[in-house]
Amino acid sequence: MQTPSITPAARSATVLCIHCRTPFSASDREAEFCCSGCRFVYHLLHKRGLEDFYHYGEKSSPVGTSVFHERPLDWLRPLQAAAETATNNEVAGLELRVQGISCAGCVWLLEAVFAEHPGAVSCRVNSATGSLRLRWIKGTCDLECYVRDAQRFGYLLGPPGESAGKQPMRPLVRKLGLCGALALNAMLFALPRYLGLEAGAQFAALFDAIALLIASASIAIGGPYFFHRAWAALRRGDLHIDLPISLGLLFAYGGSVLAWITGSLSFAYFDFVAVFTFLMLLGRWLQERSVESNRRRLLGLRLTPGRVLTLRNGLEVDLPAESLVRGDRFSIESNALVPVRSRLIASPATFALNWITGEPAARTFAAGGLVPAGARTLSSQRIELLAMEDWSSSQLARLLAFEDIKPWRNPGLQKLIRIYLSCILIIAAVGFLTWVISGAGILTSFQVLVSILVVSCPCAIGVALPLLDDVAAARLQQFGVHVREASLWARLRQVRTILFDKTGTITLESLTLANPETLSPLAPQTVSTILTLVQNGLHPVAACLRETLLAKGYEASAIDAHVREVPGMGLEWIADGGCWRLGRAAWATEESGFEGTVLSLDRKPLAAFAFREEIRQGAGDQIKRLVQAGYEIFLVSGDEPGRVRTMAAKLGLPESRGLGGLTPDDKASLVSSRWADSALIFGDGANDSLAFDAALCRGTPSVDTGLLENKADFYLLGRSLAGIGELFSLGRRHRLATRMVFSFAITYNALAVSAALLGWMNPLVAAVIMPLSSLASIALVFLALRPVVATATHHDSSNLKSI
Repeated sequence: MQTPSITPAARSATVLCIHCRTPFSASDREAEFCCSGCRFVYHLLHKRGLEDFYHYGEKSSPVGTSVFHERPLDWLRPLQAAAETATNNEVAGLELRVQGISCAGCVWLLEAVFAEHPGAVSCRVNSATGSLRLRWIKGTCDLECYVRDAQRFGYLLGPPGESAGKQPMRPLVRKLGLCGALALNAMLFALPRYLGLEAGAQFAALFDAIALLIASASIAIGGPYFFHRAWAALRRGDLHIDLPISLGLLFAYGGSVLAWITGSLSFAYFDFVAVFTFLMLLGRWLQERSVESNRRRLLGLRLTPGRVLTLRNGLEVDLPAESLVRGDRFSIESNALVPVRSRLIASPATFALNWITGEPAARTFAAGGLVPAGARTLSSQRIELLAMEDWSSSQLARLLAFEDIKPWRNPGLQKLIRIYLSCILIIAAVGFLTWVISGAGILTSFQVLVSILVVSCPCAIGVALPLLDDVAAARLQQFGVHVREASLWARLRQVRTILFDKTGTITLESLTLANPETLSPLAPQTVSTILTLVQNGLHPVAACLRETLLAKGYEASAIDAHVREVPGMGLEWIADGGCWRLGRAAWATEESGFEGTVLSLDRKPLAAFAFREEIRQGAGDQIKRLVQAGYEIFLVSGDEPGRVRTMAAKLGLPESRGLGGLTPDDKASLVSSRWADSALIFGDGANDSLAFDAALCRGTPSVDTGLLENKADFYLLGRSLAGIGELFSLGRRHRLATRMVFSFAITYNALAVSAALLGWMNPLVAAVIMPLSSLASIALVFLALRPVVATATHHDSSNLKSI
């Protein structure tokens, strides 16, 4: 599938973000930063005198919009109090998880920012575990202030959780280090024999015994990693690449022990066993490294419905939302999820429904209205509700459920391993019988059998393919795409249909100010007043204005202003200068002729703002190229069907490809019935959760909710969709490299096995050809990925010509 290469004009418009170095398409509106978050952090670093950040790392990740929205920190104060109570020393300590670390500059910045806070003693960031440890003088340090400060620079901190301080790869790294040392020693003690040391020479027996011990230690330390995984796969009825690796190790070690016992040390592969074990562990570490790193970049929190104040026996008690039953009267705080379908009590309130239904606009419900489960309250006050269903019957309960991830079975690889093992075992048996019949003797015939099984071990594949995954994942990170599941590459080959959610996925997660020129005539103090009005607002309009003004460097005129929210109308602040209002035109001003959101002072209009959904940068171009590459593209959304069809047309798709008004069950049913084995879904809300469970591949641009990022195979940072195109482009090169490595492995095995059948194989030859074959296959990997390097060098983020 081919697409036209990008034009020189388009290439020249692709530049690197000044802050995070991510490629993006420059425009008249923005030519320096890939997103408003990067702009905000860049100027904040210079304002705070922390621009040395750029000297400590070559690249970070797009900041996004998290810097503009405060997160609840009710979990932090009890942790700080417990840490101060638990120690008798003057200095207390606490470990937290951190999201957003991408380079050494991030480590330096987190430590430098903490040092600026009163009472701070030290901050030690562990990028390997995605955690940091804070130490402070008891009673003098406000950790909440530091956590909010860190968020302003793009880092989200969270409670330690069960995985804090743990490294999932630590056992593998420990095995790798020990087996690496053993492999070096094995080669050292094998070298004298290769150089002509006779069997009866002084120290020869000692060297052979040491070689046996080293090989035994390698098998004991590194072997179980492959043995257990191969056996577990067999019990599931799968054939895993660890099976031929395990058989190769066992036959090489068993044959070498037999050779040592019988005195036929010219066929002892002890050094081979040690080196092969090390190389296979190295390959597996390479494969797991990038995946684990991308997982650790996130907080790893799991979204829960939270806690609610429930009226029980005339008393309000704080209970988990999972305990709600039909008829319970309860209340939730600002920015919280409605856990079950509920009736609004007492007063009207505004809710965001985009996360649960795909509707981009907030909706105000009157008292007595039915609010769907999963709606998020935007009111600043606690909201009282009456549960209309049990939690167990709630749609939200189904959407938040996590199924155990079952290992993906690769039918092609299964078939290849089956053929490979069958051929090798048959050839080894035929070779053994042929040498026996020829009168060579049992021992010599057995040595031929062992040599066939040894040299046919998938050395090159065991190193090159994991390296391929690692390098490909690193290339993708240049475009903000982070792979969480290593099996994604194999599954991408089966993708024929790509499903995009609309709200927050094709469009940006927040609204965009459609007429930013309206701000220019306003006095700086007036603009700062707007920021005062919206600085704590949760409504999408308030969030948009806050993001726009903070990115431009404005500060609120009053930090602790008492801003009143009028549900369904807007925001009001009575200051010394008069009554400021920002909201619906009819409420903000008495004058006619105004539409949209109006800013007024004492009911006199000062400005009118318009807002719109903005399509992510490059979305139309990427979708066009994907269609030309042969993929079926659909928009699947819970938003109103007309808006979805209109969006499809804007993206160059037939209106019939815009499927709107879909419930979460509708989405999941569509995927299951039409595209279960061929669809990649890219979504950001809870309404995509069930479809995620049904799809072949899953991706998300949302990494702050604690839901889809834990289900996704990859996540995308930044505002551009260019990373989706790069994913498929690189997937094609990954497939090409895999074929090249397998072709080389087949050729290598054919020659090596032929040499073993002829009796030409011995430990020295095996020790030479094994690393040479691995190096050759590694060279093929970099050769196949070379065009990607060229693309990245030119920062051509939208080039899909090799899909």
